[in-house]
Amino acid sequence: MRTTSIPQGPVRGWREACSLAWPNYSSFVTSPWSSDRWPFVVYRVVCALITLSILLYSIPTDSNRWITFYTNWAYTAFTLHFCWSAAVCVLDYRNAAENRRGKLMGGPPAKMALKIGWVIYNVAMSNAFMVSAEYWLSPFPVTFGFRSFLRHGLNSIMAVTDIIVSGIPSRLGHVVHTVLFATIYNSFLVLYWLLDCRGYDGKPYVYSFADFNTVPLQAFVILAGSNFIILPAAHGLVCLLYQIRLVLLGNFKERKARRVIELTPWQKRILPIEVNEDMIMDISSFTDEQIV
Repeated sequence: MRTTSIPQGPVRGWREACSLAWPNYSSFVTSPWSSDRWPFVVYRVVCALITLSILLYSIPTDSNRWITFYTNWAYTAFTLHFCWSAAVCVLDYRNAAENRRGKLMGGPPAKMALKIGWVIYNVAMSNAFMVSAEYWLSPFPVTFGFRSFLRHGLNSIMAVTDIIVSGIPSRLGHVVHTVLFATIYNSFLVLYWLLDCRGYDGKPYVYSFADFNTVPLQAFVILAGSNFIILPAAHGLVCLLYQIRLVLLGNFKERKARRVIELTPWQKRILPIEVNEDMIMDISSFTDEQIV
């Protein structure tokens, strides 16, 4: 009997592109660059402390306007990513250590915790790049100083480092997470204007370029452009850096495998397994991740 396959519709294809399913949970709690887990756990905790300190430092300086600025929204997501990831990594590392001692403390982190962390990661990384780009390249006046660098410069440096060092994957379809985040903020700006809210200086807007009273068309164009052009481009940069990580990681593992071949005979004798070409090919091609 002859059967024909039904082509996948665009809805199903988009659903798969936006899926939060991933075959290996260790990508979210370990670094693919090293089999030793404790350095990555320390890295996660240090980053969480740094971002949390910067976030708390920014609150009193912005006084009652803190919640109105997009930078603070984005940096809150950035801090939440590192704190959430640190908590998941520490708990998984502790459980793994106890399990090795024979104390069954539990299995891997809950899938929902990893999925939530992945969504936060998508929002945090994309917005870090967008906030930095729009701040330093903006034609409008900006403030130059140490506090500005912490939230508009150091954030992107930490984002690049985290994308390269961690094992978290990136998918183009996940741009919906960060666009939704920005849409919520834009809705907040509209409500701020409709409710006639005012900052400490008495102005009926958060940003002068987004004043719906005097320049409504300009405000709409800038917000829409940031939301649907600049932010997706920033997410594309995250995905590009992810692909660069895979290439660098593949080269790193291949060089590591080649060093195994170059061992002296007495070094090979003390290895627990026999070194052969099949093993070399397996090591050089394994990255613990998939290109999506």
